[in-house]
Amino acid sequence: MPKRSTSFVAVAYMLAYTVSFAALWACIRHLSGDIHPLVLVFYRTFFGTIIILPILLKTRLPSFSDGLYPLYILRGVFNIVSVMGSFIAVSLLPLADAVAFSYMAPIFATILAIFILKEKIGRHRVIAILIAFTGVLLLVRPGFQTINTGILAALGAAGCFAATLICVKLLTRHDSPSIVSLMAFLVALPISFVGALFYWQWPSGEQWGYIVLMGFLSAMAHICLAKALSETDISAIMPLDFVRIIFAAAMGIMLFGDSLNAMTLLGGGIILASAVYAAHRENKLKVKLTDE
Repeated sequence: MPKRSTSFVAVAYMLAYTVSFAALWACIRHLSGDIHPLVLVFYRTFFGTIIILPILLKTRLPSFSDGLYPLYILRGVFNIVSVMGSFIAVSLLPLADAVAFSYMAPIFATILAIFILKEKIGRHRVIAILIAFTGVLLLVRPGFQTINTGILAALGAAGCFAATLICVKLLTRHDSPSIVSLMAFLVALPISFVGALFYWQWPSGEQWGYIVLMGFLSAMAHICLAKALSETDISAIMPLDFVRIIFAAAMGIMLFGDSLNAMTLLGGGIILASAVYAAHRENKLKVKLTDE
């Protein structure tokens, strides 16, 4: 596949991931007032597993001889801890704030990719990261709000998700994105069930519809992210994750009556500018390599 085409496919999958993730968080926001976040994590994982299981009919599970199962388990643990932290953060913070804190993850992941994956990062990517980080600071506004459980949960989730991304990138070098996504759910299911037992309750009425939708959106997000990461470097594609705040803010306004203040607009605009800049430079580089 030509490099320009590969870049376009990666961008398309990444945008689909951001839409799915923003919609998933909207469902969490809607349900968390009645159902504990850790119970929602289990339901999300259970129905996500059911939705993604048909993949087993087309592909085979990794062989034990490949030696990848420890990495799969590590990825699953990082992922479910990140999910738990995110669900708790969404239940305690405004939706836009929770999304803003999650933007630390791609910054952490890009830095980790340099040391663990040995990815080369040029000055244009460094500039994009610094611009994005400035936007995140405007959104988070450190020093102007009290550090609470929601903020700590969001930051912990971001760190675990960054580690998850590194694991995904390593695993997709050997196995298909679909299998990588499926294994994440299989590892996370028993862990999330144990956590949910302490706060167990059954959904009622229309809550079941939202819970099934959570599973579908979670499965879609996993698959799209794994496919995007299999197409290009983490440091090249992750700036596009910042577009998620636009979708989340729109859903928050339309569904929950959230207000969008000037700082959110300014920070989101700066972050979006960094994503556009990074994508533009990456495209120019790929075109140059193709022409040579």
